[in-house]
Amino acid sequence: MRLLVFCGLILMLLNVTARGQISVEETEALCKTVVCREPTTVKLKLNNKEYAEFDFPKSPFVADEFIKVLSGEKFGVEFEEKGGSLENPRFVKEITHPERTISVSFSQTEEGMVLTIQNPFPKAIVYECMIQHYKQQGLSRTSVVPVGANLVSFELWPYPITQVVISNVRYQK
Repeated sequence: MRLLVFCGLILMLLNVTARGQISVEETEALCKTVVCREPTTVKLKLNNKEYAEFDFPKSPFVADEFIKVLSGEKFGVEFEEKGGSLENPRFVKEITHPERTISVSFSQTEEGMVLTIQNPFPKAIVYECMIQHYKQQGLSRTSVVPVGANLVSFELWPYPITQVVISNVRYQK
């Protein structure tokens, strides 16, 4: 039963397609407990002549340890450090505790897509990452490199991506 609830919550959190798959009521209930972005349109350059637009419904930036970053966004995610692990990530509009807040940004350049993560912690961090290619409805797992202590990492993809979902942020062992 717990697995079913967890899977249902993950689907609710991610809104895995640009059209959204959860009801307005479910989204509103979730957005009463966490900070949500308003409905937004992501515009991506496909080539020198073509652009595509993708509409995303209202959804959380961070919920249940999943960090959803749309193309063009930049924000902070503050963690609590307990017993040598990172816990309770939460979206922050303004960084007031830089020593425990990672900065994430996701943008399109002439070369492709760039996910930037700034690690303020004295240890390297690792995380899991899923991406949504602009031609796909769902998310695909992708490999990423650890972010060194007090460093910034750049993950690059040569094709348009609408969103990145980061989870399981932890210290590297």
